[in-house]
Amino acid sequence: MPVAVRAGRRLGFEVDGEGPTLVLVPGIGSGRKLFGTLPRRFARAGFRCVTFDPVGVPPSSAHEDDHGYDFGVAADDLWTVISESGAERAWLVGTSLGGKVSLAAAARRPDRCLGLALLASAAVVPARARRVYRYFEAVAARIDGDDFGALVAPFLFGSTFQATRPQLVDDIVRGLRPGPEVRRLMIAQARGLQEFDGQELARAWQGPTLCIAGGEDTLTPAAEVRATAALWPSARYVEIADAGHSLLLESARVFDEVVTFAGST
Repeated sequence: MPVAVRAGRRLGFEVDGEGPTLVLVPGIGSGRKLFGTLPRRFARAGFRCVTFDPVGVPPSSAHEDDHGYDFGVAADDLWTVISESGAERAWLVGTSLGGKVSLAAAARRPDRCLGLALLASAAVVPARARRVYRYFEAVAARIDGDDFGALVAPFLFGSTFQATRPQLVDDIVRGLRPGPEVRRLMIAQARGLQEFDGQELARAWQGPTLCIAGGEDTLTPAAEVRATAALWPSARYVEIADAGHSLLLESARVFDEVVTFAGST
């Protein structure tokens, strides 16, 4: 696996396909595995798809700061991965927390960002969301074994997906057993999310923007994504009525929307 190095920290990444570079940026406590076969699908659609393991997700370096999470540092890590992959500019596709990292990256280097797609991600964090992130912090710090997946699953999938794909949901829940390194990262990320405010970042980014929400999302409700899209007069807002938080898994339309956005903008 190729490795990017910044400030002595190592970040593993992979590249699939040829064409314009499109980077999938994962959510809380996640890395390349979150996206499954999607990199190959984006490659078949004509993109050079980059996925990576953020600092804190093995085999990348451990997250050292137990007291918080710096979105600016994460954004700089992202651009380091993109540079090491051989690309100067890229489409950024961030899901959940990854959308906030992508927004920070776009704001810091708008000259390098071809476009920004935020999936189930909001630039502004209201009081309700801060309480949800506090819940995730507590679960990551205190809950072990099978209970971990059972406690976070209601936030990860919409009711339609849970009703129509119960076996897949059960399989995913059984696999949600983060090790100590990832738990440390999740605690830091949850704390960082409670302090996040992306309004200034949004003002610094004025390029092509796509915001997609799930109508059944209880972690980042559609109203919060819609309010985020309203920060940019030219942003495209899409709401998938029968999907929850895991948009790329729950809805084939989301993949198509991202491909259309990155292919025609």
